[in-house]
Amino acid sequence: MSDALLNDYRAHSPITDPKNHAALFENLPTDLPGLHQIIQNLLIHNWKIRKFHRHLLENRTHEYAIRRIEPLLTRILELDNQPLSVKRPTEKLAIIDCRHFATLLCALLRHQGIPARVRCGFATYLEKTHYQDHWLCEYWNGSRWVMEDPDLVMHDVPPDQFITAGRAWLMSTKEGIDPNTFGYSPEAPERGWWCLRHDLIRDLASLNKHEMLSSDVWGLMHKDEKDISAADRELLDNAATFIAAPDENFKAMQAFYNSQPDLRVSPTVTLYNYVNNTVSHDDVTIELALVKA
Repeated sequence: MSDALLNDYRAHSPITDPKNHAALFENLPTDLPGLHQIIQNLLIHNWKIRKFHRHLLENRTHEYAIRRIEPLLTRILELDNQPLSVKRPTEKLAIIDCRHFATLLCALLRHQGIPARVRCGFATYLEKTHYQDHWLCEYWNGSRWVMEDPDLVMHDVPPDQFITAGRAWLMSTKEGIDPNTFGYSPEAPERGWWCLRHDLIRDLASLNKHEMLSSDVWGLMHKDEKDISAADRELLDNAATFIAAPDENFKAMQAFYNSQPDLRVSPTVTLYNYVNNTVSHDDVTIELALVKA
């Protein structure tokens, strides 16, 4: 693995940088089980709240929409200002989703100088009906990339249990796997090509250190499936090839991403906040350091 690649993933992105809260990351565990516990002390997936504690969602659906780690830590301290090592009660956990779990672990690892990156794809262990959209974090252990699921506290998740979005796309385009194998819910409209396309674009952005929210939409994601052209599909095929093996030609992958306005994150993204069923159009130029703050 090249030093340039590893050094790139050691450094914070604008999203993972804790900035004024960096001191909170000092004197925390350095082992993966310990870091998973820190995250469990602070966050809870919104589906658990919706299923078991729905009353806690009142006036708190905005927490899902927090993209960057710095304001997420601000919110965590607003809920309970004890050290991150202290387990919060359910009502004082930040209500987010799996992408936030993965991004916080990525931030903690990068703070320790460990190469890490957020990945978007599909887990085979969440639903019986399909492979479910999910986000993990992977880190470089000195010899290979190791997948971690801090939401479900799973270590070294094997590649047959978490399929990155690029690999899932190629399974459907090259290997004859039904695209409806992949999706966001058991319902038929929430599975198929459009789900693969959205996660493919999100994973490409994450590999380029734009770790967006799980329902941020930009570029080619805005098109209906019926409007996807042959040129669009070729572009997505090329993206999938890079994502399936992002380390083999790292600089070329970065150049490809930056040269494709239909794929790279745009200054304004549409956020579909599925927790409260609202839509917003968010300017992310500052969040992503697209312009000077």
